Amino acid sequence: MKRRSLLLLGALSPIALFSARYLRAITAGAPLPTDYRQQVEELHQFASTIQTPADARRFVDFLAGLFAKEMPPGWTGHSLRNQLAQAEFSAVSDPQKAIPESRLAEAWNAYVDTIGATEDHKVTPAELHNLRDAFLTTARLTWDRGSRNIWAVPSIYATLPDGRLAPGCRAVESIRLLWDLANRPENLKGARDRVSKGVLFSDLFQKPSGSPGPSITQAASITFTVNPPKPMELAARNYIQLNGNKAFRSAVMAMLTKTLS
Repeated sequence: MKRRSLLLLGALSPIALFSARYLRAITAGAPLPTDYRQQVEELHQFASTIQTPADARRFVDFLAGLFAKEMPPGWTGHSLRNQLAQAEFSAVSDPQKAIPESRLAEAWNAYVDTIGATEDHKVTPAELHNLRDAFLTTARLTWDRGSRNIWAVPSIYATLPDGRLAPGCRAVESIRLLWDLANRPENLKGARDRVSKGVLFSDLFQKPSGSPGPSITQAASITFTVNPPKPMELAARNYIQLNGNKAFRSAVMAMLTKTLS
């Protein structure tokens, strides 16, 4: 099976927003592209200044350009970009049109069923909300400290006017969540533990002054930790072996269509 055909296992989207190319460089200490910081700043700028459908399309096109080399042919096509851009603009312009966490959970859980992954990979809306809170908190902490990395851009998340996490998701944010569910099971486990205790990750940073709390390194580990093997990738690989790439593509597209509809 060609590696390019399996790249989708590491992205689960038409646009590989959080590419293995960057993750490998970060975790291995390898040098990032010379224009990496500029790319992240531009990503933040595009994500935070969407006022028209054209703005949303420029945001999506920018992502497609960044990761065109990572995706199999056909996964950054015009129709897919339109769908993602439309959903992104809808969520930004009208909070009532944001992607409900319940819908995202349904889309992911249906995908888990389709490829025959185990039940423990399914999620609840509460777990997704807790995971979103962890990602947004981490992104803000790293960003406020001057760190710039493509895994922690706070402006891709749906927030309320007071800065709190919104109950619904933006489109690109949803893609980032799907990627993480497929590739970082330890993050979901952490979210489940917090849900069981009735706390959010952001609560850990609201301690009285002087009280010890998680360090920024601990927070960043939510997005950077790499712990193979990846059970979802193995399930997807088995599904492809039994049903072929076309069936797998259909399963992913069904998940994306459900998410972005």
